[in-house]
Amino acid sequence: MTRERLAPLRIFVTGATGYLGSAIAARLARDGHDVQGMARTPEAARVLEASGVRPYLGDLSDSSTLLVPLKNCDAVVHAALDPRDRAGADRRLLDAVRIAALDGRVRRFLYTSGVWVHGDTGGAIADETSPLAAPELVRWRPAHENLALDLAEHEVHVAVFRPGMVYGERRGTFGEWFDAAKADGRFIYPGDGEQHWSMIHRDDVAEAYRLALETMQGGERFLLVDETRLTVRELADAVARVTGAEAVASGRDAAPGNDPPTQACMVMDQRFTAARARRKLSWRPSHTSFIQEAALLLREWRAAQEPTVA
Repeated sequence: MTRERLAPLRIFVTGATGYLGSAIAARLARDGHDVQGMARTPEAARVLEASGVRPYLGDLSDSSTLLVPLKNCDAVVHAALDPRDRAGADRRLLDAVRIAALDGRVRRFLYTSGVWVHGDTGGAIADETSPLAAPELVRWRPAHENLALDLAEHEVHVAVFRPGMVYGERRGTFGEWFDAAKADGRFIYPGDGEQHWSMIHRDDVAEAYRLALETMQGGERFLLVDETRLTVRELADAVARVTGAEAVASGRDAAPGNDPPTQACMVMDQRFTAARARRKLSWRPSHTSFIQEAALLLREWRAAQEPTVA
């Protein structure tokens, strides 16, 4: 059955210049939607304009400034994370979206969480129904997922996404590996490398958001992973193979850039299935193996070396 094309929506994207939000905003703009993205600086605004996204100067730390654009949008995609106040800024944004739903036109809301809320899956393959065991860094996330889904009481269709370990472009964990490989001839990966990570390319995450806006059944959580469930050592070996660099395990020490709470998340063994997203959104990742595509990912990283404002 052919899916009827969704009429263009007015969509506001938080984190539109960030690693994941930029891919989502650009994908929705290419699909013909009127996309407005949050930018903190004029330089960030110019980056958005280049991708077909209308910029709105604002800051997640002051979500009250976002009420005007939020109230005038059909849909909101929340893909921002403020490292200065993760839980607080996120809660304020959720409150602003609730006001925009009550006193505006917002009727679709896509909220970005992540697989870390599941904790260590202990070798089992988890899905959206599996019990949560969120570690310290993201302990606030499950409650915020529930707050997002509670917007259904105000006739808002809500979907919560839990992407796996995201790769692609020049940023993110794997961009840092490529950076270190180029600069130092070696890079350090967390733990002993025996832990499994469930992977997903940023472009495939963006496609899932596009599909969710079309279907919008509402009240759903979706894991977004490519089903490969590779060990960190396998991932590191793939990067080492295409860069010629040495891959070094951090062991009990924290990998560079990781504070203890982040390191605790990076050494969790996590395996997931995205069967629900495949079934309900008709979503099919186009990138299915980090290892097989490692050389292409290196070229993608090189092509994206122009400075990007986050």
